[in-house]
Amino acid sequence: MDMITAAGLFGAVLLAFANGANDISKSIATLIGSGESDYKRAVVLTSLAVAAGAIMASAWAVKMTLLFTKGMLMPQAQIHQLFAMSVLAGAVGWVLLATRLGLPVSTTHAIVGSVILTAVYAFGFDSIFWSSVTKKVLLPLLLSPVLAFGLAYAVFKGLFWLCRKKYCLNCHWAHWMSAMSSGFARGLNDTPKIAALGLAFYFLADPNVHVAPRWFFLALAAANTLGGIVMGLRVTETLAHKVTQLDHLEGFAANLATAALTIGTAVHGFPVSTTHVSSSAILGMGLKSGAGAVNWKVAGEILAAWVITLPAAGIISATTYWMLKWMPASEVYFLLAGTWRNIMRQVF
Repeated sequence: MDMITAAGLFGAVLLAFANGANDISKSIATLIGSGESDYKRAVVLTSLAVAAGAIMASAWAVKMTLLFTKGMLMPQAQIHQLFAMSVLAGAVGWVLLATRLGLPVSTTHAIVGSVILTAVYAFGFDSIFWSSVTKKVLLPLLLSPVLAFGLAYAVFKGLFWLCRKKYCLNCHWAHWMSAMSSGFARGLNDTPKIAALGLAFYFLADPNVHVAPRWFFLALAAANTLGGIVMGLRVTETLAHKVTQLDHLEGFAANLATAALTIGTAVHGFPVSTTHVSSSAILGMGLKSGAGAVNWKVAGEILAAWVITLPAAGIISATTYWMLKWMPASEVYFLLAGTWRNIMRQVF
């Protein structure tokens, strides 16, 4: 394995770390916000479910891995290691910055924005397989928040009816199971997208290799888990306490809707944002009690972060591509090393 391939695989592992740091909140926010658990216990137990989903992604979510390796660009766009490295830089840079600010953002959107803007800059507008991007990427990403909003409300109504009929004596264990299911769904949904970027280096280094190594998915699962434990608290506080307040039943409904939508779409190869699905489900539970139950200032900040994720990650990625292509290697090395040190100081 050459140094560039190793750097690319490490970059994908770093993206998994950033994804875990930002996305662990989507699975445990309702547990913490409802008072069911403290952060440490919730993040450790739910991270095990995330790791299980990430490992299963190597078999269950093959369609999505193929979509993010081949399904977004036209054949004439010859993907090379410089392109893949730039996409990683865009996604990692934006997700870590948002995590530092406590904003839940979509790793999926960050990857899509990085791929599209960098491909347009590197290969031209016609290099994008626009019909595939629209049908299999953008449409699911746009529709999933609406579906999550409605599904969470429907699930809550069903659960409330069961509890009123005295079929539901204690929903605490069910709340935990829904959080674990949501974590499993997140690992299953997000890992193939991240793996696709690292595997681009792996396959480019040896064109005769066509099977993804299982150890790589294990490494991504470990990094995702570590990211949630080390850096997940800020975004969790935003979703758990600053958007709206949920009880156990509402949290259960939000998590169940998130898990159902995310697992269903991941298995069929349609990438959705767990950030958008989970946040919309939580918002739907808050609106159930009226508009006054939602902190619209925080909700607006989250929505603004969603909107700028695509262009922000894309700009970082395209700028990195320009630097790597035109600047002398020595200057690029020192610039990236200095930038990386500054990022790490801000993050930790």
